[in-house]
Amino acid sequence: MRFESPLFLIIFLIVLAAVYAYTNIFKKSKFKTSVPFPATGFFNSQASFKENFLQVLKLLRYLSLILIIIALARPQKGKTLEQSDDNGIDIMIALDTSSSMRSLDFKPLDRMSAAKKVTEEFVHLRKFDRIGLVVFSGLAFTQCPLTTDSNSLVEFIRNINIGDTGVDGTAIGSAIMTGVNRLKDAKTKSKIMVLITDGNNNMGEIEPLIASKIAKDYGIKIYTIGVGSLEGAIYLIDDPFFGRREIKTQDALNEGILKEISRNTGGTYFRAQDNRSFEDTMKQIDKLEKDDIKITKISSYNEIYKYFLFPAFLLLLLILILENSWFRKLP
Repeated sequence: MRFESPLFLIIFLIVLAAVYAYTNIFKKSKFKTSVPFPATGFFNSQASFKENFLQVLKLLRYLSLILIIIALARPQKGKTLEQSDDNGIDIMIALDTSSSMRSLDFKPLDRMSAAKKVTEEFVHLRKFDRIGLVVFSGLAFTQCPLTTDSNSLVEFIRNINIGDTGVDGTAIGSAIMTGVNRLKDAKTKSKIMVLITDGNNNMGEIEPLIASKIAKDYGIKIYTIGVGSLEGAIYLIDDPFFGRREIKTQDALNEGILKEISRNTGGTYFRAQDNRSFEDTMKQIDKLEKDDIKITKISSYNEIYKYFLFPAFLLLLLILILENSWFRKLP
């Protein structure tokens, strides 16, 4: 809520100061008799209900005055919309959902949870872009087509689970081609793909480097992110002798292929070794792909003074009726 004429609120402060001065300064400074009288507080304490209710009427007058002043300040309620005069950038995010993403080397998160977290944050940064989502392991498919509805996309990201494709493995080439099919006909001046994986291509019918050259032909830039600590992957296993315990294994991450995929398309390769570096990587990609979008803010407000003026009118009417009926004083 905002006030179109906030200067009227100063009246409220002046009135409060005047009431305070009258009740606490001028009243107390009135002439006092020098001859003391016995205290009569006991008799005054037996005031009737009608006399006590007179104080309520006084409060109602103050309340009606406050409501009138607020109404004069013209309170308004509405919202500000942001519109862009550009089409932004089209972005496809390809996220690995293979079983190796269960690794716990991103403690307290596993790799999948960390990837979902930074991807969600990235989506919130790109207000005016169309973003889509590809999930892959042994197969690849579009989880969400290109959209500007970031809330819906975030829900898709949150609902991703390891093994969603039904076939384990790492089909990087298939993931790239699925993203290319979504981006190739886009009319935007910039098309990018963010490929997040912790493995080496071992599934699919197309080689990743061939897929990257096809992406380049369509003007698609690919940023690749290799996920995993340099110390290797950590998994929980159920040992029949020692119970549940952690084991470390060597990563299957093939950084060479990921670097070449990015190099073929004019993108960049990043290594996400922990939660901090993962977050920094997504922020760097966000900075690298900034578009010169001009934002127009459109504000729309509705007058709501009547919600204050009408109750004030009712209070004044109630006071007038009571003063001329129940509290009426005979001459």
